[in-house]
Amino acid sequence: MFSRLFHRTWIKRSLRAFLILLLVFILVVIGCVSYVEIQRHHMVVLPAPTGPYAVGRTAYDWTDQARNDPLAPHVGTKRELVVWSWYPAAHVSGAPSVPYLPLKWAQASDNQLVQSSDSIQTHSIEDAPLATDTTRYPVLIFEPGMGKIPTQYTTLLEDLASHGYIIFAITPTYSSDTVVFPDGRVATSTSAGNLDNATNLQNAGNQLVSVWAQDVTFVMDQLIRLNTMSGNVFTQHLDLTRLGVFGHSFGGATAAQVCHIDARCKASMDIDGDLFGDVLQAGLHKPFMVIQHDEGACSDTDCHTFQQGIQAVLNTVPRGAGYHISIKDTEHFNFSDYAVYFSLLRAFGMLGSIDGVRGVQITRAYVRAFFDAYLDNTPSPLLRGPASTYPEVGFRT
Repeated sequence: MFSRLFHRTWIKRSLRAFLILLLVFILVVIGCVSYVEIQRHHMVVLPAPTGPYAVGRTAYDWTDQARNDPLAPHVGTKRELVVWSWYPAAHVSGAPSVPYLPLKWAQASDNQLVQSSDSIQTHSIEDAPLATDTTRYPVLIFEPGMGKIPTQYTTLLEDLASHGYIIFAITPTYSSDTVVFPDGRVATSTSAGNLDNATNLQNAGNQLVSVWAQDVTFVMDQLIRLNTMSGNVFTQHLDLTRLGVFGHSFGGATAAQVCHIDARCKASMDIDGDLFGDVLQAGLHKPFMVIQHDEGACSDTDCHTFQQGIQAVLNTVPRGAGYHISIKDTEHFNFSDYAVYFSLLRAFGMLGSIDGVRGVQITRAYVRAFFDAYLDNTPSPLLRGPASTYPEVGFRT
């Protein structure tokens, strides 16, 4: 009798403890979801550009009629790209800043973003007049990381534009998670457009980097036309003899490959991207900078393979024109806007422990120092060695 009573009491207590734990778990989940949702809609003002110019933003929709798109779900589709431009603009009193994403992009993309786009304030003016105190500006072409779109690097691109660079940033169709064309068509990522299911990563990466590199050379051709075509904001203002290519992650690999295959590229930069393409074998005989996340966090086999590929290419760069820096306490997404608008990503290892704005500030400084030196003939002390201003930076040439 006592045994049965004890057993029943034990069951009741266990059930009560289980229900309490379940209730606590549900409350924690609700709390986390609520916190994330509040964070998503919390107003964030991106760090202000540091240059003397205001910043304009515009976009183009260009189709390469000479090329069928190997990443498209339908055979015979021509390769079509949305290309964003940030540029030095004249100051326009009272002009509102452009939304982080246009409305149709926001409607198609917000469920994939960690921050609601309408809660992110930029410093760009839509279709603002170009600043005309300089006749011709150096040009940069930017490629985002896999799955990303150029606006997710607004903080970096606005800053470069404010210092006198005209940037054309490519949205790689069928590799970016979402692309919205001006007529409302939406293109999403395809299996051919990413490396998620690749059985041989190197071969798949080599094939895909070739597509992205052709995107860049096509955009170069379009810029020649844009520069000579009357009636647009950039007519005769693009100095295409001073053209650099840079990118983040797979976009960085693309930058190195483009500068290897196309003489129009005068300097390139890889921001935390594994290298693919025949640049690994042939090398790169032009100025080249690699910015990497914290090397102290680099311990696995893939990371060491990355280091070997980077070093092999840097060994071929002209003496004194190759740079490899790492930024302490950063991770892969510290180089995007994620660093400044969603600190919760630190919990998932996507951001390092460095203050997000500080990491972006360092990245901005070294990106600009490199292109100032090789496109604007303005040497920077940051390229001479370790700088006391940025003790987080590990520097080597």
